[in-house]
Amino acid sequence: MDNPFSKTITFNPGMTLKQRYDRCISVIIKYRSELPYLRRKLNTVENQKEKAIKEILYWRKKYEEEKEKNKELENVVDKLEDEIDRLTKTNHRYRVALFDHGNFQSPKDNKDKKEKGGQLGHPDTNRENQEDYKSYPRQRMFAQNCGKCGSPLSRVAATKEKILLDIVINPQIVQMILESERQWCGTCKMEVNAKNPRSLPFTEYGINTFMMVLILRFSAHASFKTISTVIELSHGLYLSKSDVSNLLSAAKIYLSCRYEKLLEAVRKGSVMYNDETGWLVGGQSAWMWIAASEDVTVYKAAESRGKGIMEDLYGGSVSFSMHDGLVSYQNSISHDKHCYCWAHFLRFCFEETIGEKNSSQAAQMRDELVKIFNLKKTCKDYPSEKLKTILLQRLEVILKIPAKTVSAAAIQKRLMVQKIGLVNSLLYTPDGTNNLAERELRPVVINKKISHGSDTFAGMETTAILGSIIQTLSKKSKKEENFIPQLQMYLTEGIKEKNQQYLHSAYFDSS
Repeated sequence: MDNPFSKTITFNPGMTLKQRYDRCISVIIKYRSELPYLRRKLNTVENQKEKAIKEILYWRKKYEEEKEKNKELENVVDKLEDEIDRLTKTNHRYRVALFDHGNFQSPKDNKDKKEKGGQLGHPDTNRENQEDYKSYPRQRMFAQNCGKCGSPLSRVAATKEKILLDIVINPQIVQMILESERQWCGTCKMEVNAKNPRSLPFTEYGINTFMMVLILRFSAHASFKTISTVIELSHGLYLSKSDVSNLLSAAKIYLSCRYEKLLEAVRKGSVMYNDETGWLVGGQSAWMWIAASEDVTVYKAAESRGKGIMEDLYGGSVSFSMHDGLVSYQNSISHDKHCYCWAHFLRFCFEETIGEKNSSQAAQMRDELVKIFNLKKTCKDYPSEKLKTILLQRLEVILKIPAKTVSAAAIQKRLMVQKIGLVNSLLYTPDGTNNLAERELRPVVINKKISHGSDTFAGMETTAILGSIIQTLSKKSKKEENFIPQLQMYLTEGIKEKNQQYLHSAYFDSS
């Protein structure tokens, strides 16, 4: 075994054992004297080492934190870039994809401004052209004395005419106690109580109050507080917000049967316009769906946008479904019954071609699709089969073009999926768009913004049922002008279906 001191202590040749001993002792004494200094230095170095390790760990932690922050900032930047891109596409859509009653036009084609007054193809809403003033009663007025000086005035033949249109404000409510004789039907073996046509079951409020609340809520989009204020000021009847809520809940019961009839009417139509909008139930997300036709509008309260809702809404219908291409519609309706909205499709095409030159492949596809869309107007006299053949041929030409850009491929991909539905929409709908459903959804959207949704799902269903009745009657009243009589008839029929005592005709004692 090697001597451990042999590597650190050297001996001169010829040194005696005594000299070697003294040499070792001197070295040991020297090391012993240096040992405290070395220990202090060692402690200092170890402290510096620990401090350096702590600093390394600290900066490593700071580096990891900054790295995470950078990742978060990168995600935020990506989101902002996506949002900027979306807003840019939206602004470009509004600027370039001009939609005018179902016709997409370029800015160059829209040089002339519209003339003032009613536009061609729109219903005439000018009251002066529709009123028969000869049927108006006349009231002749005169003054007996001059209001300035008090001089007497004589009557003359000359007159100055002015039309007066005003409403009757009657802040006095009808208050009475109804006495119904407790009669007996020997045939039916039951008690008969005649009911006043203006009274409703289980409430002291009359049918006119019900109708006014419905009109203010779903035609005027008034809040419960506004309804209470208007009825109190104009009719003298105080209703609390809970009274208004209870009246609407009762009306839902009486009109639910009519709601089912409206839904069946929509299903029997040739085209069902479908769409959906967000709703809130107690602060949670829900959805209000719509199934509409030219004459009928039906809202449906639902908890989601799933295909099961559309399957239930569509039912056993064989009508075409006009929609915006949501997957829920695609998976719940037969392939040949789809009608895809051209407004949504062309908007997608314009968004995909933002920033591209008009000579690019995608822009040329977009312009060709606009021309195909306008065939509905230019070839309106063509037989359906001939128009269908032309549409399919021109769409197939676009699909067969080898796509050279991502935008062109995206347009072709969507066109491939929606081709048959786009053709159907031009063949079976007036304008090829889902604009009717979006117009009919607008009252519900306004109602949501005012009321912030519903407290319960039952309240949302009440809105759907009553909103469907009022919106349908509003459309019919524009043609038949019988809103109030029709609403009164619906309420009366619903009451009779739920309460047999209201089947008896009431006669009144002259005393």
